[in-house]
Formats: sequence, C-alpha cells, structure tokens
Amino acid sequence: MAYVTGYENDVFVSYSHQDDCPLVDDTSGWITTFTRQLNMELAKRLGSRALKVWRDPGLAGNEPLTPQLLEIIRRSATLLVVMSPSYLNSEWCARERESFCSFARECVGQGRIFIVRHRETEREQAPAELGDLVGFKFYMEDRDSGVDRPLDGADRDYVQRLYELSHHLANKLRELNQPPQPAAAAPLAQPGSGTAKQSVFLARSTDDLEGREEELRAYLTQAGIDVLPRAWYPEADAESFGGAMTRDLAQCKVFTQLLSASHGRKLTATADQRLPRLQHEIALRSKTPVVQWRDPRLDFSQVQDPRHRELLDGARACGFEELKRAVLNEARCEATAPPARPSNVMAYVDAEARDLSIATDVGSFLAEQGVDCFWPVRTGTPEQVRRDLEQHLANCDGIILVYGQADPFWVRDQLLQIRKIVSQREHPPAALALYMGPPLEKGELGFRLPNLMTLDGRSGAKADVLQSFVQQVRARAA
Repeated sequence: MAYVTGYENDVFVSYSHQDDCPLVDDTSGWITTFTRQLNMELAKRLGSRALKVWRDPGLAGNEPLTPQLLEIIRRSATLLVVMSPSYLNSEWCARERESFCSFARECVGQGRIFIVRHRETEREQAPAELGDLVGFKFYMEDRDSGVDRPLDGADRDYVQRLYELSHHLANKLRELNQPPQPAAAAPLAQPGSGTAKQSVFLARSTDDLEGREEELRAYLTQAGIDVLPRAWYPEADAESFGGAMTRDLAQCKVFTQLLSASHGRKLTATADQRLPRLQHEIALRSKTPVVQWRDPRLDFSQVQDPRHRELLDGARACGFEELKRAVLNEARCEATAPPARPSNVMAYVDAEARDLSIATDVGSFLAEQGVDCFWPVRTGTPEQVRRDLEQHLANCDGIILVYGQADPFWVRDQLLQIRKIVSQREHPPAALALYMGPPLEKGELGFRLPNLMTLDGRSGAKADVLQSFVQQVRARAA
C-alpha cells in the first residue's frame, strides 16, 4: 500500500515519453531524473518509506488504456502532469488525464492535480479540466536569445522549485491521509485572536521579474507560508478577474508586488489597464496590507508611463533579501485589535500657507487611520516657525511635503531642509512622500530621490492615494 491509506499509489505521473528522451545517449531522461528526485524529497518530508510515485516507463503512446492501467489511475491519490507541447499533442496523455478526472470529479477543487511546466506552452491550449492551475515552472528563457529550455539539477531555480513542489505535494498527501472528521461549528474569530491564516498574495509580475517572483514564492513556502493565487484568473471579463482576486485576497494577510521599469501587459477585458496597476487597485479596495518592491538601482528614465511611475514611487527600494524578510514578518504578524490608546506613531505634513487646507485634510485622514498628525502653524515669529518645523522633522515617523499651489522653488527649498534635518537623525523616518494636490498643471521640480513616494491627490482621492504611506508608517510602530 501507499502512504495515503486506501490508495495503491500516492502520485501518478502523467507525461509524454518524448519529453524523457535524453539529449546524450548515456544519460537519463529529464522525466526519469525528475521523478527519482521528487520521490526522494517527498519521502524525506513525509518520513515514510511507504510513499509510492508511479510513472509508466515504457508504454507506447499509441497503445490503448488497459483495464490494469485504468485501475492504477483510479487507485492513485494525486495526479502530477508534466506539461509541455508534446504532452498537449498526445492523445494518450489526454486519455490518462480524463480517466483520472472521471474517477475524481472534484480533483481540481480538492487540489489533487499538480502541474509541472516542463516547457513553455500557450495558456489557451491547456485542457479545460485543469482549471487554469498555475503550476510549477521548471523551464527558463534566455534573456538575450529568448530561447527556452528545461531547468536541470545544475540550476539553482530547479532545486528551489523541486522543494516548493514537494512541500505542497507532501501537505496534500498528509491531508488525504487524515481520517474524515465529524463536521463541527467553526468557532467565532475574536478580534486580536491571531487566528488568521498565514497566507501571502503574490501578484503576477512582469516577465523580467519572473525569476524573483519564483524566488520569493519558494522562500515563503519553505517558511511554511501559503502563497496565493494557485490558479490563473479569467482575463476576458474584468469583473470576473476582480472577483476571483478579491476572494483570494480575503484569505491573505498581505499583498506583495514586485515592480520593474516595465508597466506590464494589458488584460483582454481592459483597453487601458495594465496588469500591475490593476492588481494594486484591487488590493487597495480589499483593504489588504500592501508591500511593494523595486530594485533601488532602477533607472526612472526608462519609465515613460506616468501611472506606472506612481506605483514605483510607492514601492520599497531595498535589497531583495530585506524584502523577503519583510514579507515573511508581515505574514507572521498576529492580528491585533485597534489600539485603545494613542498610536505613538506620528506624521508631519509640511505645507505652504496656500496649501494648508490640503494639509488639514490629509492630517484628518491620517488621524482616522490611527496616525498622530501635525502640520505647520503660521502664527508666531519666523524663529518659532523654524524651530517648530525642526522639532517635528526630528521626531516624526513619516513626512509628507504638499505640492499644491506652492511655488516649485519653495518645495525644493523645503525638501533640502527636510533632508538636512533627517540626515542628522539616528533612525530615519519610515516614509517620506511628496503629496501632489490641486491644481492639475504644475511647474517642474527637477529632482528624483530613490526613497521618495509620490502621492497623486490632485483628484482628491485621499484614501487610495495615502494607503501605502499609512502602511509604511504603521510598520514603524510594529
């Protein structure tokens, strides 16, 4: 018997024999090597020698499915599909897959099918019964030539993805091996009970950051964090896409997004909406905490799309290892009830006299979010005004400089003062932002700072605009 009680095999490997043909005659094929390594890693994770991973090593693709093979499929707990063009073109593989699904009609919903992407395939060609499963990518594209090839044991990414796949497979096999439990009413979650699942939503990245995305996914998985989404979302209809993503976000403690100079591709259902920005807007609407990242070496001159610039301005510019630790800490952070006492987190909103009404509105919103807020007082002597500014800049956790009706030279001068005072602090503020208020047309400021967030509030949408600033300042309190 297998590890999972009631089955003869734990994993049935469905693949095209063409993908197991070795490039060199005296070497093992990719499928043979991969299956052997997966078997060993799964057995170690489960701590059991009873594990059985079954694959057909010799049947020809044109032979009928015999009753014996049908019985093997039926008695398998999970199905692992090695996806490739050869697999999609194989009638034999299609019959294997359909046979498994006929015996386990809800196998996709139960998480009993795992996809290993051996070579690049078009998403539209994937069989409907696989339910748009994302799967585990085991191939790479050369950035210079655009040529793709399967990963192998010499590639660091291969090992990471093998660990990730074996982690999820082991969890599923443990789950299937548990005896059924009688239904019981779920206890009501209490505020601050910390019972929220440790899950992270990892946004789909642009092609140039796909390797980073896989690295972060593997890191979180090895730390015991569940990473969503597990399936592609329907892109033909914007409402369906948003609904599916919102349901996944409801299970997650943090939304994480990796950003580059590329503004990403358009969705089929949206004429002018790019995928990175759309995912970010859905996360904000769901009120899920957001952690965005960009490489601190990113050249902003490459970014022509002003809407994508706004996303980059709100992202953390730090090393990737620092980002991984920050996401992990956010996922493990226990939920707490709203503070009953002052937050002890303070922001200062610096504004010229003509923009004090904007500063007041921004400050009121921050206060509603549990952030103590101060803005300039224009009465008193110039010396008192200067000393008040210096005291607040020296002690605040976040700074917002308002650029509304103010003269661009005033904004530049204030920014120089802010930098001078902040540079003398032992610990810099958690967030520094430039808030763009009305009017729409403004003079050129002529600077770029790597860690300066740009918040576009010219349309007055303070809640969405200020959310990333609030989250960074709150992180300081945590």
